[in-house]
Amino acid sequence: MNEQVSNTFVNIKAVLDSEDLSAEDIIKVNIWATEQIDWDFFDSEWDQLFSKEYPAMTIGYLAELGLPEIKIEIEIWAAKV
Repeated sequence: MNEQVSNTFVNIKAVLDSEDLSAEDIIKVNIWATEQIDWDFFDSEWDQLFSKEYPAMTIGYLAELGLPEIKIEIEIWAAKV
């Protein structure tokens, strides 16, 4: 799952950059996972790309996501305020 976390953060950063947004513009994060999240790894990835400030978060564990190989989905809401 850690590889998927890394890939997702790369994608999030690319989307934020494409819209001229940054981590400070993230107002909500939804995390859905099918396995226990390695929070030490997750936090280190977050800290590399963003900051120590965490927006509002929802974290849920599910039996499965859309495809069996997907172990985690991270959805962000970002806006200039």
